[in-house]
Formats: sequence, structure tokens, C-alpha cells
Amino acid sequence: MTQMIYDTVVVGGGIIAAAAGQHLVAAGYRTLLVERDHYGAGTSSRTSRVQHCGLGYLSAASGSIAAFLARPFDEIECLSLMRRSMRGRAEFVRVAPERVRPVTFIIPLMPGNAIPRWKAKLAFLLMAASDGGAVPLNLNTLSAKEARTHPALQGMAGLEDIRGTMNFTEYQYHWPERIVVKTVMKARAIGIEALNHIAVTGLAREGELWRMTLKATGRSRDVLARAVVNCAGVWIDEITALAGAPHIRKNTGEKGTNIVVRLPERLRGIAFKTVTATGAPFYLIPWGQLHYIGPWDSQSDGGLEGFRASEAKIATILDQFGRLFPGFGLKRKDVLYAWAGVRRRSLAPDSKSSVPAVREHDLIDEGLPNVFTFTDGLLMSHRDAGRRVTRAVARRLKPSGSPRPRDAPSPPLPDMDQVTEASVAHAVMNEHASTPADILRSRLSVGWEPDLGRCHLETAAGLAAPSWIGPRRSGDANCRFQRKNDNRIQISDISIRNDAAHRSAK
Repeated sequence: MTQMIYDTVVVGGGIIAAAAGQHLVAAGYRTLLVERDHYGAGTSSRTSRVQHCGLGYLSAASGSIAAFLARPFDEIECLSLMRRSMRGRAEFVRVAPERVRPVTFIIPLMPGNAIPRWKAKLAFLLMAASDGGAVPLNLNTLSAKEARTHPALQGMAGLEDIRGTMNFTEYQYHWPERIVVKTVMKARAIGIEALNHIAVTGLAREGELWRMTLKATGRSRDVLARAVVNCAGVWIDEITALAGAPHIRKNTGEKGTNIVVRLPERLRGIAFKTVTATGAPFYLIPWGQLHYIGPWDSQSDGGLEGFRASEAKIATILDQFGRLFPGFGLKRKDVLYAWAGVRRRSLAPDSKSSVPAVREHDLIDEGLPNVFTFTDGLLMSHRDAGRRVTRAVARRLKPSGSPRPRDAPSPPLPDMDQVTEASVAHAVMNEHASTPADILRSRLSVGWEPDLGRCHLETAAGLAAPSWIGPRRSGDANCRFQRKNDNRIQISDISIRNDAAHRSAK
């Protein structure tokens, strides 16, 4: 039997890989996507969950404008990143309005970070011009007097010295894992083959093709591809090393830790953006009736420990929050849970530090023909990333098929905000869910509730068992349920493994 040859194999199952797969198959490329965990299991599920407007990229101009303009290359890069953020924000809000909600952000202007109002207004004018005003920022500034009496600022340190606030609208996507899954499913609807819980364990050049070894529990198989698109997040260098090129490094990891707490009622739905004593960004962001606080950043190599919130980092965030808002008096017992994730970052030319640029790399000149990697990338601009990856591939090879509509209409879904027979069956039979974490954390929206979805575990297991035990779809990973002689279901993983989020000890 002649082995099928893919045009492209996309490695990874986060939002950038999903977008790359969707755009490639829409352009006519016969594409396979493989993910070693469940879709969106890595960085995509541990983002800030905010469609950032790109204001942070203009922070270099918060000091001397002359000094900023004296570095033209830095200036161009910052403006380009801001422009992409605004355009990605507008596109996502327009394409998926059901996945976002507006959130009012407050930036307290303290003596250490206050900038002239004219400079703040100039920054917002530049951002608004970047997307043609498609999604308003709704900038509103408060005077020092108004800020001191604002209910949301009570309990803040140094309130008597505040110089005012900048208030503006950001958009929060409340369910990043679902966005990843939906993107993969839209790609499947137009022809992509997508597999999760499948690891890439080998990659070798064979004539004009790449032979890739894929491994799941108890079995493996090889596939052939004309091109490899490496969107494995912080693990892209591991995939490159499989091809015999461990010296090629394009990525570095940056770990961010957040904690989740319940703040006073007056802060419900209100977000803060400020900076730490070292100038790093620090956020308070609403999450239903809760808030998450952070991130606290540190370097990481992308290892498993990078996806765990350590007690030391939790204590540091609480200390920083206490310095900014001593009136709240938060203690360790107030932390409901915490999560950590490693953000991919493009490696700087010195191979030691990172740069904020989002980059696609064609590795032909480094001895790996038709291997492409993508570093950095944000959920809010994933469609732009998909277009960029597809353009990079198109410069090297033509698709074997014809173009297809990228965003084909999708059938209505059952209520994926609830654990029901219909929603669980849809997750298992149509969306490759094969573990409790798959169902509760990425297909349904209950996995990041205050109890991390534990109260739904037995119900979901019982509803999923008939689908998992019966004939299973090709490519699905091994299920973790088995029928006992007395017809009861034994759960081999009785609780959801919680590598990314830690309940506080109470």
C-alpha cells in the first residue's frame, strides 16, 4: 500500500498550531496536526485571558520621547507589535464576539509611573489609528481628586499622592481552551487530520521528505511529510533536536505565575494594571466572581515544573499585592488556587535573553529544508500567526489541493457550559476528549471553577464511559476508564491531575 504523504505536519496543539493548521488546510495543503497532550493543554490555557491592546509595547516611550526616537529599530518593532495587537484584538472581537466580554481597566497614575496626559492620549490615539477605531478603547482619565474617591481604589497604598487614573476598555476571553478546540474543529471541518495525545518521537530526512515517528500509549507509526511546521511552543527546540540539530535554538521560556482570590464586591468586574517596584507589569483581572493576580515572571526552560505554581512564587505575589493594596490584607489562606505557565519567547541573537518580537523561522539555511518554526505568538493575534506561517510555507512549496473556505459555518453545539449527557458525548465523540481533564478543562468550561471542576468529575466520568468503552474513533488516545465485572466504572485517575493549578491548603 502506498503511504500517504502530507504536505505539512503541524507539531503542537496550542492556539498558534491550531491557527497554522486551519490556515494551511484552507490554502489547500494536505495537513496533519499532532499534539502530545490535549488541545490547549500548555501555554494557551494559562494566558492572561485578555485581548491586550498593545499599550505595554509603547512603555519604552513613557520616558523621554527623544531617547525613544533615538533608537529607530526599537521604535519600529514596538510600533509594529502594538499595531498587530490592536488589529488582532479587533479581528478577534469581530469574529468571535461570543468568546469575549469588555472589561474596564484602571491604571493608577502614581508618582513613580505617572506620565503626562498628553503623552497618554497620544499613545491611545496611535493605538486607535492602528485598527481604524474598529473596537473602541474608550479612554477616560480621572483627576487626582476623582481618583481618591473612586470606590475601586480604596485600600490602595499611596492614594493621597495619586495623580489620577487612565481607564479604558480591554476584552477578556473567558475560555481560551475552547477557542483552541474550536479552531482545531473548524480546521477538521475543511479537511485537516488532527490527533491529540500523540507524541513526536522521531524526525529524519528521507530523500525530499521528512519521516516523522508518532507514538501513543502502546503503539507508534511513521508518517511522511513534505514540510514540518513546528509550533510546539516552549518545546520547539526539542522538536528541532529530533531532526539532529540540537544546536539550533530559537526559543526561550518565561514562566508566569498567577493566584486566584475573592476580592471585595466593589471590585467585581474591574481590572487594574500597574507595575511592580522593578517596573514589571502587574495585573488584577476579574474572573467571574473572583480575581486573578499576577503574573510573577521568571525564566524557565519549559520543563514540567514550569507549569506548577510554587509556594515561593505565591508568597511573592501576595507580598507584592500587599504593597500595592495593603488595605485588603490578603493571606495565604485567601488563595483559592494558583496556576503557572511558560510563555514562549523568541531568543535574542545573544542566545541568552528574549525579545518581544513574534517570528517565523525558515530553517533551510541551517540545514533543515522545509522545516519552519514559530516563536512567541499570542492568542489574540493567532489568526495573524496562521497567515504568517502559511506565507512562509508557500514560499517553499505549493499546496497539493485547492483552497477551501477557512471559516466554514459550524453546527450548533450543546450547552458546553454544563456537564450534560449531550455536552460530554459531543466532547468525546466529536472533539477527541479522552481524559477527565480533556472534558472538564478544554471542552467544557467547568475546569477552572473555584474547585477546579472536581465536583463534576464523577458525573462526567459516568456520562463519558459508554462512549469511551465502545468503539472509539481512529486516532483517539487510550481512555482511562474500564468496565468492571459488576458493570461499575473504575476511574484509574480518580482525581484530575493538577500540575498547573494548586488548591490552597485549608
